[in-house]
Amino acid sequence: GEADPDSVAEDAARVAVMGGELQIATMKKYIQYARKTCSPRLSEDAGEVLTSSYVKIRDGVRRSNLESGGSPAIPITVRQLEALIRISESLAKMRLSNDVHGQDITEALRLFQVSTMAANNHGNTTPGAATGGIGATPLTSAPSPEEITRAELFLRSRLVVGNPLVNKQRVLEESAALGYNALVVARACCVMVAKGEIQERNSGRLIKRIL
Repeated sequence: GEADPDSVAEDAARVAVMGGELQIATMKKYIQYARKTCSPRLSEDAGEVLTSSYVKIRDGVRRSNLESGGSPAIPITVRQLEALIRISESLAKMRLSNDVHGQDITEALRLFQVSTMAANNHGNTTPGAATGGIGATPLTSAPSPEEITRAELFLRSRLVVGNPLVNKQRVLEESAALGYNALVVARACCVMVAKGEIQERNSGRLIKRIL
């Protein structure tokens, strides 16, 4: 049923003073409030900063691959930039801000760069191996526990408890655009479904996180 407003307020005050984790009911209320009151969008200046930083990272990866004599392990697509914009806006929404600040862009770029470099070190890609045109490393063997854990962390950050159902293919495309192996992410999604963290609907086409 509906969470008691007093208990939600007490839980929020406790975390604000003492730290720790919010209860699920409190987090759901926070998410509902953020979705209703905040619609952050990139300003033109912030968008230029994000775009120029993205180009620098992309060119750096390309130079690294040229110097090493290998083929690019990162799919350089517009989807990556779109994903960066969505991450920046989501980070601003987490702060209940209608403006995307430099700290949001910095964190979005940090997440992108970490995932990009990890994927770049992982190996070459085969375009369209998993997501209809988005590059993904073929799975020649079962993914390691570390790869599954990393993919689960992405899914937990992308699928917020309390959010509505989302298209699974869209999530896999976003993961590939950020440098993750979409096949590993799909495998991690199955694991989280088995653990009861993710719920599937419409024959697995739609997913949502419930824990």
